[in-house]
Amino acid sequence: MTITCNTCEENIDCRIGYSNRLIQPIQFSCSHCHSPIEIILDTSESPRSKFKFNGCKPAQQQPDAPFNGDNPFVDLHLDFPVKFHKYVMGNTPWLASIDQLTVAADGDRAKAFEMYQFHTARLNALNQLYSKADSLKRIINLYHGKNKQLFQKRAAEFLEEDEEKSLLPQDLNATLYLVIAKAFFPFLIYEHGKEISEKIPMLLSTFDETALGSFIQEISKSGFLETLQKDCLKLYPRIFDAEIPLRPALFLDFIKSDESDVVAGRVSSSDFFSFKDLYKDILEVIGRQIIIIAGINNLYHRGDFNAFKTIDGGSLSSLQKLSEKTLSDKLKYLDDSYYNLSSNIFNFGLRNAIAHNNVQYNESTQVITYFPSGGRINKNESKNISFLEFMRLLLIAFREMHNLHHIVKSLFYYKFIIHESRQKDKRA
Repeated sequence: MTITCNTCEENIDCRIGYSNRLIQPIQFSCSHCHSPIEIILDTSESPRSKFKFNGCKPAQQQPDAPFNGDNPFVDLHLDFPVKFHKYVMGNTPWLASIDQLTVAADGDRAKAFEMYQFHTARLNALNQLYSKADSLKRIINLYHGKNKQLFQKRAAEFLEEDEEKSLLPQDLNATLYLVIAKAFFPFLIYEHGKEISEKIPMLLSTFDETALGSFIQEISKSGFLETLQKDCLKLYPRIFDAEIPLRPALFLDFIKSDESDVVAGRVSSSDFFSFKDLYKDILEVIGRQIIIIAGINNLYHRGDFNAFKTIDGGSLSSLQKLSEKTLSDKLKYLDDSYYNLSSNIFNFGLRNAIAHNNVQYNESTQVITYFPSGGRINKNESKNISFLEFMRLLLIAFREMHNLHHIVKSLFYYKFIIHESRQKDKRA
């Protein structure tokens, strides 16, 4: 279709690829004046399509033949990275994505279609889940509330189970993580979570019982473990706020990292400023999760959760001292760690720039410019990242937070099933 911008009254040619989402809010900037434009596609009465226009309107003269290049052209699709380029008849976002997957599959077209089908399956799951974000938030809040029976009831409804579980702490914990597993699996890598869930209990079983018990006592008595769990749980429902711009970021799971032309593609929705704080908050939580990693790592290497490796002639005296360090400094104390923390999630310059509001966003080009050194009077160095790259960064950071949350989960199981039982036996 051809649309007319309400601000500058100039025309733009659009090709809109259909997602499998019933309501498809597609957002971009006018190619002429850069004013925000939104086209909302409603396919809830398929095969009929309904359109709602914000900031624009259908042009009086609609094309009855392929676009001739008189107007700027935009390709739009919620599920794939798109480009604003010269119109090529038939080269739809869907076909372009299949070509990109074929390149990623080293020319194997059948494998490329398998990748596409997997991507579609995850998006289908998102279509069923995103509308339940408020319900999930209530279930998570109930977990930390006093009415544990209501938590089990609402969780059983979400899980579509007839039988409610017991109110024992370990069973409440099990229900919570079943809810998380079902609700957020489209965003996650199942194999990673499975590996961690199996590895951590086995690792804990090799530690000295007294040393491990002291570690559990330390992080439980202070309230740190429970607070960390709450901080993790607060982030999960917020990821659904970013569900639409994360769709093309999920597509990049299949694309080789050196295919910069795909990574630099655009997102047919939303605004960077809506999600910048989510990335910052995820890194903040990961920074606290690192304290847990370090404690277990110290037990693994030196048999004492407070025993750190000597660095530059000195060492930290306790986990408390580590907690006072900055996120980047904390990473220095994970010597030969049992947990392979992904370095790809950390963009400290971007994180600091977001925290101090030293970021700019060009809606027309979807380029984020950030100033790692802050807002000084003298001109300082800036760096750029595309909105799609940012959403990809947010996605893999969320995955890492979730993977680390498996360690928190395992520590709670140990606390409920083993540690507290042993404490009762000692008192008896």
